[in-house]
Amino acid sequence: MELQILSKQIIKPSSPTPPELRRFNLSLLDQLATAGYVPLILFFANHGGAPTFEERSRRLKKSLAETLTRFYPLAGRARENSYIECNDDGAEYVEARANSVLADFLKEPTPELLACFLPIKTEAPEAADGGRMFLVQVTLFECGGMAIGVSFSHKLVDAYSISVILKTWYLAALGSDTAEAEFLQASLVPPPEGIPISVPPTDLGAKDKLASRRLVFNGSKIAALKAAAGSKLIPNPTRVEAITALIWKCAMKAATKTTSSNPPTLSVMSQTVNLRKRLTPPPPEYSIGNLLGNFVSERIPPAEKTLPELVELLRDGITEFNKNGINRYEGKDAFLKIIEKLQELGALFMRDDVAFYISSSWSRFGLYEMDFGWGKPVWVSIGSIMFLNFVVLTDARDGEGIEAWVTLKEDEMGSFELDEELLDFASVNPSVVMLT
Repeated sequence: MELQILSKQIIKPSSPTPPELRRFNLSLLDQLATAGYVPLILFFANHGGAPTFEERSRRLKKSLAETLTRFYPLAGRARENSYIECNDDGAEYVEARANSVLADFLKEPTPELLACFLPIKTEAPEAADGGRMFLVQVTLFECGGMAIGVSFSHKLVDAYSISVILKTWYLAALGSDTAEAEFLQASLVPPPEGIPISVPPTDLGAKDKLASRRLVFNGSKIAALKAAAGSKLIPNPTRVEAITALIWKCAMKAATKTTSSNPPTLSVMSQTVNLRKRLTPPPPEYSIGNLLGNFVSERIPPAEKTLPELVELLRDGITEFNKNGINRYEGKDAFLKIIEKLQELGALFMRDDVAFYISSSWSRFGLYEMDFGWGKPVWVSIGSIMFLNFVVLTDARDGEGIEAWVTLKEDEMGSFELDEELLDFASVNPSVVMLT
């Protein structure tokens, strides 16, 4: 597949940002977010009757300008990992054309090909200082199908924020109104006064050659996996718990098998958690910003562990977080508590004898509801995020299945993707079926 860039332009907010809103201070959690862009790609089929590409693109640009007025920091620039200069510089909008039919592309959507549909590399460091906050690439297929790839600076946007922004954008394209946009103010988790916070690196695992794979778990396989992962203590684990436990187990086996001379002695699974539902009172529905915490399941030797045992460890982790971990993000000493926890995690991550995994769930965010006026997407993908030992879970189109993107060291991936226990429940990079 070849892709040709047709045009690049800057979309500015439909109304100028008032002078009193020209500086948007980042919260501590925004400052601690890694540099780089959070990606998402939505693929739309041409089922007949869709407007021309020019009309669809015109509608996208007009509604994007309206959306930028609501979420005005997205049209600015991050400065010094401290604030966003809301100068209405705008979002970059790229039009491209692929010499492929969408159905053919979806037969084998590899990470390398998916990267072509994004307007900027995920690990681009300018996201943290001086780069654009929001970039879009709209790609036309020969069949009239379309891909909308978006990249948001992680300095302002987490996965939940993406769903909020895209919902506002598609409703604007349909001519529908939404509630006023809200922002998670820096006062929610304030940064320390007079103490600069350096930007966390994007090159997690850069010294290693990495490989990503897409795993698909359909509804019936998930039901079987949940049955296998259940126990007397947790008879009905969640989809996310069962799948995370399976991936963790198989990744640990691969790490032990491929590093026989110096195998890891401990394994850690760190999971991100959306703090919004855990705050009192909860923030408004249309609020954006980084509001993610994390909890770590018990450090364990990477020996053979049963699925039920791993599920119990994962459940213990979230139970402990809900009881005590949420307190880290509240009170005047939140900065010290958060930094202390991050230093602990960072020390574990850097140890050669620790297999440290990170998992994030994007489930139940309504990403398949994004209808800009020519139907809902036939597939939604993050592409891949090339961070070492990183796992992202997203919903499948039917709402029952789950897709998992897993990034490991290349030699470990060779063992991981052939694990028979994994393949009992998951398919590796299967074709995407375009159901009408």
